Parts: sequence; structure tokens; C-alpha cells
Amino acid sequence: MIIRKTVLALLALSILSTTLRAEEGEEGQKHAEKKNSGTYFTPTVIQEYREKVRRMFYHAYNGYLDNAFPLDELKPITCVGQDTWGSFSLSLIDALDTLLVMGNTTEFKRAVAMVLEKVRDDANVNVSVFETNIRVVGGLLSAHMLAGRHRDLVADWAGYPCDGPLLKLAVKMADRLMPAFNTDTGMPYGTVNLKYGVHKDETPITCTAGVGTFIIEFGTLSRLTGDDKYEKVALKALDALWSTRSPIGLVGNHINVQTGAWTATDSGIGAGVDSYFEYLAKAAYLFRRPSLMKQFHEHVTAINKHVRKDDWFMWVSMTKGAVSLPIFQSLEAFWPGILTMVGDVQDASRIMLTYAEVIRKYGFPPEFYNIHNEEPVDKRSAFPLRPEMVESLMYLYRATRDDIWLELGAEMIDAVEASARTKCGYATINNVKEHNIEDRMESFFLAETTKYMYLLFDPDNFIHSRGDQASILTTSKNLTCAVYAGGYIFNTEAHPVDPGMLDCCSIQAKKEQESGEKAVNNGDEHEKRELSENGGEKYYDNQYGTVEELIGFEVDEEMKKEAERRKAEEDAVRKREETLDKIREVLLKAHHIDAQKLKNGETSETAKKLMEQLLKSYPNYTNALEFLNREAMVKLADIQTLEKVHELVREIPIPEVFCKNCCLPLHEIVDSVTLRVLMADIFEFHIYPKRNQKYHHGPVCWLEETPRIEDDYKNEHPDKWHSAHFDNEIAVLSDFVGDDDVEEIRKIGFRHLFAPGYRYLDQFTGGRNIALRRTTSWYYRNT
Repeated sequence: MIIRKTVLALLALSILSTTLRAEEGEEGQKHAEKKNSGTYFTPTVIQEYREKVRRMFYHAYNGYLDNAFPLDELKPITCVGQDTWGSFSLSLIDALDTLLVMGNTTEFKRAVAMVLEKVRDDANVNVSVFETNIRVVGGLLSAHMLAGRHRDLVADWAGYPCDGPLLKLAVKMADRLMPAFNTDTGMPYGTVNLKYGVHKDETPITCTAGVGTFIIEFGTLSRLTGDDKYEKVALKALDALWSTRSPIGLVGNHINVQTGAWTATDSGIGAGVDSYFEYLAKAAYLFRRPSLMKQFHEHVTAINKHVRKDDWFMWVSMTKGAVSLPIFQSLEAFWPGILTMVGDVQDASRIMLTYAEVIRKYGFPPEFYNIHNEEPVDKRSAFPLRPEMVESLMYLYRATRDDIWLELGAEMIDAVEASARTKCGYATINNVKEHNIEDRMESFFLAETTKYMYLLFDPDNFIHSRGDQASILTTSKNLTCAVYAGGYIFNTEAHPVDPGMLDCCSIQAKKEQESGEKAVNNGDEHEKRELSENGGEKYYDNQYGTVEELIGFEVDEEMKKEAERRKAEEDAVRKREETLDKIREVLLKAHHIDAQKLKNGETSETAKKLMEQLLKSYPNYTNALEFLNREAMVKLADIQTLEKVHELVREIPIPEVFCKNCCLPLHEIVDSVTLRVLMADIFEFHIYPKRNQKYHHGPVCWLEETPRIEDDYKNEHPDKWHSAHFDNEIAVLSDFVGDDDVEEIRKIGFRHLFAPGYRYLDQFTGGRNIALRRTTSWYYRNT
């Protein structure tokens, strides 16, 4: 057990100091001291990590082109391709602007030619409206906009920046998504067929993010093309979603886009909801719409009141605010980044330090992490190379210049390189505790993860421009505008949009050119619109004529028949599985009756007789019935084992001493959860037994510190702890390891106990539960 092993770790620390000096020598000791002093990330080290990320990107990018193109994604273990989101050559589109961020114009030009040759917008394929928008439309728009930084890339693009081949393809893709918005509320369906539109039997249930994550791409399209229909439908969807929030200001997870009724009422900031909040804040900046920022801040207020618990965010009922799921999802890690963007840097830092504990446990955040149990959730412990954590690190480092964010980013880079690299790419981590891998590399690894990692370690990248330099661009329509001055807004797939370029081609710019006057924006016209009953603007209803004429795609009859055939097959399989489940449960009950009677000294053949009846009634299913009978017997054995464990647990005496909402004070500041658990063990197995008292684990703290949620391990008793033995006593570290050993620990520096990466200590602590160091603590000033 790791906790028990840690006892030995403390006792071995005096030997550890000598080992460190002997193995590292004088130069190694200086390097460790330099790293601990906060000056470790010199320009040379930062450059090394930047180049490491560049190599990671090209290993994955070349692996995709060599083994998977023109399919959507690479399977990095078997080194083959697969279509996942619509056969768009998705990984190549997603990687276009990353090539420009890394300065590779030659490969960008070649990649654009491949995209224009291979990608079709009219394939007979059902696609996710949300994913196609953020990855394909967003990727094409960003590549179109950034290409103009290099005049040779756009020399043949007539009408640039208001026209060009990538922009044309983005428009075609967006037009294929438009039928999804033909609903009673204006909120879009989740799926559309690129060739035939929305099927009449398409489900109207869509996740919140699938409704509220269009304004950046569609607004950019409207500004670049001068056609406001895209921005309008995106705003209409946002209006409708805003009008459906609960009385306490929360939104649910899934909604019926025809009726506006919520079908999944859990509220949080993670999967199914996340990018809705992100787009409110980003679109407010990008399109100068203060009403969207007002909505964002109202959501933040409601989230902090009902969803937030300390620095974690739970899932709660959208109507009552009661906690339904105490889970941290890796997708939630975007939140500190968006808070940093709107100026709440201190709160963002605090939240990120909490999330960082999960990184330092496992190297990466699992998809789901149980906050109370401090463990990844079973079957949801994967890390598919997601970017959200490093995205927030990039924003925080840009805002604070604190090396702790570089340190965390470097650790994630090292962990991905060590655990996820394969011969042709980088694989999803199947389980963060075991670091085993599965055969998928999603396109966002090239679009987001490597891009944010690179930008974190590239402080001089043009993306970070502060506006002191810009390019003056004259369009084909003699509109002059300043572009590439900075202020880039990333969509949720990390595709940057240049706000300066949007003004070059917009309707407003054209009106200003015609009138010769610069219009003054005195407010947000978005706030003055007349809303319909369902939330969308009334004048949108006739944007394309009548609702029936909105988009005139027909449903393909062959596609309809195929869908009906598949549905019939699925219904048959489901019905068969339900029947088998019922038979299995009946057999289980019969075996349970036999076991109970046998326990009481009686004989019973209930299960045997039942099997005889079933075999007689269903002679053609002998093998299946015998298999179900064996399953029932195995399940009964499991139940009986569990009942024995329950009996043993009931025999365990109830502890006499509890600690709830309190903590055991320590003289030494201990920021590591592992060491806190160790101290609790010492109380339980050494101090309390000498006083003939039973003790149930409670949290450990230092003086004047309140208990932390992550320290409330094991303890569920409702009463507070009171003990006369410890009213005036403080546990001192030297009580357990001796004064000489404590002095040796101080020589090494307590810092070594609070940050990962120091492998000599990791071998004793298991490298787990190590929390972030707190640089204001007294031992940093005195060691």
C-alpha cells in the first residue's frame, strides 16, 4: 500500500540526501537548485520544449499523411486511417493553421492544394453539425485568414481577403449545415446529411454546446462574405437558448430544439455545455457585442453560486442546484483559460492549481475524476490527448508570466511523449493510472493540443502580438484595413480568427465606404432586437421566405429505406437482449432460492426445474439457455461473496473518535495529500493505540488552515471530532523521524516533497497525490 510505503520514505530521506549528492554531483545539485528557485525556464529551456513540441507535431502530422490520408484520422498503433466525422480529410484541415503558427508556409501551400482537391461538401453522409462547424468550417476560415500574412500564399486568390478558395469551401460547408437551423426555435438539429439535409425522422434532441457553438464561425463567415445570414441564425440560436435558462440561471445538458424543453437537466461546465459559455465571452470580444458578455457574466454568477464547490465544479440540478454528480471532467479545464481572458486571473489561477493536482497524480487528466474519492471514474479514465488543460496554461502564462504554468505544461509534454508516442503518431491514453494506450489519434491533437503546447513555449509568436505592429491591407474593393495586429480569438478547436480582418469585408465596412463616414457604435444592437415567443428574432422568420422554403433539400428515399431497415434490425437485437436479461434474472432468483434453502438445511431444485421447463419450451435455444444459466450461477457466487464481506464489515467495531470538518494540526506545513494521509496513518496506528482509543481517518492540516475537500478522505461521519487528548497538542514531524532526519530534509529542501519530476522521491511516494507547492510558505524562505 502506497501510504504504508511512504512511512519508509520519510525514514529514508537522510540517506536520500547523500544519494542525490553522490549521483548528481556538484553540477546536478546546481541544476536542481536552479530549477527549484524558479529560474529553471531559461530562454534555452523554453526553446528546447518548443522544439520538442514541433517534433511531436510533425511526427503525428507525417504519420497521418503517410498512413491515413485522405481519411479523417490516423489509428496510430496499427498505422492505418479511418473516417470518423464525415470523410473530410479532417486531420489535414485541422492542421492547416498549425502549420502557419509554426512558420511552415511551404507545407501549408501543399496541404491546401490537397484539401481543395480531395474535400467534398456534397457527400451523401450524415455529419455532426457541431463538429463539422468547429473543425471544418473553423479550420478553413482560420487557414484562409492567416495565409495572408505571406503574400506569396494568396497571390492567386482573387478578391482576398473577402474571397479565396478556402473561404469558398467554408461557405459551401456552412450552407450544407444551414438546414439544421430550420426548427421552430431556431436552435439547430445535431445531425445533417450533407447532400439531402435533415431527415424528417431526425431526433430533435441536441446538447447545449451543439446549440450555442456557432457564432464565432458563422459570424466570421458573415463578416468576410458580407452576407449576414450566417451570423443571424447563430444569434437566433443563442437567443433561444438564453430564453430557456432555469429560474436560478442555469442551463441543462440536452434540449429539444423544436419545443425548447430540456430533456437532460444536469447543469455543469463540462461535456455537452462547455463551449456555449466559451463562445458567449469570445464572441462578445470578437464582434463587440456587450450583451453576450452580460449573458456570460450572469451565467458565471449562477455557476459560482450553484455549481461551484470550493474550486471544483460539480454537476447539479438546473432547477434546484442540488449536486447530482461530484465529477471533474477534463473538458472543464477550459474554464480557467476563459476566466483569464475576461480578466479574472486570480480566480483562474486558484482553480487551475486545484486541477493541477490531478495532472500531478497521473500525468494527464482523466475524462472523469471523482472529486470525493480522488480517483478516475471506472471506464471513463482515458485521456484522448485533449487540449483544454494546456489551453488554460497558455492563457495563464501570458497573463502572469509565472513559471509554474510552464512547469505544468512541460510535465504534460513529457508525459505525452513518454506514454502516448507510437511508431507513426500519438495514441489515446486508455487509462491514466496504467498509461496503456488505444488505437486513436483525434484530429484535435494536431489542431489544438500541439498548437497550445507550442504557443505556451513560443512567447514571440505572431499570435501573441500586442498590437504594436500590423499589416495594412487594401482589398479588391478598395477597402483599407489593419490586419494581423493581434487580439486573435480562438474557436473551440483552436482555430484563430483575426478580428481586424473581419472589418475589411463586413457589411458595415461597405456602408462606411459608400457613405464616406465612419459609423459610431453607441451600443449593442443585439440588445434591442424584438424576440419571438421561442426566443429568436421575429424578423429572422422570413430571412429566406417562408419557413418551408428555408433550405429546399429533399430526403433521399433510398437513404430513408436504409435507415428504416437499420432501425428494424436494432429494435430486434434490443428486444432479444431484453428477453435474455429477463431469463437471466429469473434463473438468478431460482438459484438464490436454492442457496437459501440449502443454507437452512433444506433441499431445493427450483433452478433445475426451471431450466427443464425452458429447454422444453425453447428446444432451439439450448446453448443460449445453458450459457444464461452459467452466468446466473456466476453472478450468484459474486453476490454470496459480497454478502460475506458485508457480514465481516458489520463485525468491525464503530470507531470512537471521528474528525469531521476539522483537522489534526501539524507543526510542519504539509502540502502533499500523500503526506497528509501518512500523518493520519501515524495517528491511527501509533498515537491512538497507545491511548487505547479507536480512530477513524480524518484530514490533516497545519495551523490556522481550514480543511480542504481533497483531504476529507474516508470520513463520512456526521459528528465533529472532539478529544481532550489533542486540544492543546500539535504533532511535530520530528516526533516520527527524529531531529537529525528533519535537518537532513531541510537541507534537501521541502520543495522536493511538493512538486513531481524529482524521480528520487517519486520512487518512495509512488509519484501520486503530490500537490502544487505554495511559494509563500516559510520553508521556501528559510531553506
